Amino acid sequence: MIATSNKVKIILVYIGIILSFVTYEIFNKINPTYPPLVMRGWLDEKIPLIPIFVFPYLSFHLLAAFVVPYISYRVAGIKAFLVNGISIIISQMCLDIAYAFFQTEVPRPNVSDSSTLNWILVHVIWGNDRPLNGFPSNHVTWSVISIISLWRIRKKINKTSYLLIGWFLLIIPATVFLAQHFLIDIYGGIFVAFSVYWAVTFVIEKPDIRLIR
Repeated sequence: MIATSNKVKIILVYIGIILSFVTYEIFNKINPTYPPLVMRGWLDEKIPLIPIFVFPYLSFHLLAAFVVPYISYRVAGIKAFLVNGISIIISQMCLDIAYAFFQTEVPRPNVSDSSTLNWILVHVIWGNDRPLNGFPSNHVTWSVISIISLWRIRKKINKTSYLLIGWFLLIIPATVFLAQHFLIDIYGGIFVAFSVYWAVTFVIEKPDIRLIR
């Protein structure tokens, strides 16, 4: 049985995560009042388009937003769930601030939708996600938070943790292999994820840190 207080916390966190999706969509759909910055580097020009990565890319929403927080709760308790979920919510707030004041664009190549994978890329991914909200990457930020959460409970569910970590490690490069992001967007997402996750950890778990003399 889940205690009533924990049920309330779980519901509120999941509501916050859902609202995080909403805020992402708002900044993705509104037109910026200034020309978005294109942060393409020389190495980005050499990255090929690999449509097979649509599968890990599309699985991101379900896994990062719902599955991993649930696993964290079932395996490690309410504090692990709160750290995971609140980290996602706060990190998205940080991303939204970037999208509001520092909007970036990722121009997309011309791709034929003749194959099944290309059709999914063009109509499902590109068709529903405008080439904005580039820096930092939302997919990378949430994926890294999920990886850290899974790594911390790996000894309790060894196979499941490593399987999901491996899958999230495919989602991260998928962002550039599908022309959804540039490399700098990945670096920014990693920075936000680690910064927010450990800040939330210190607030919620209150780890006992002692200086060794």
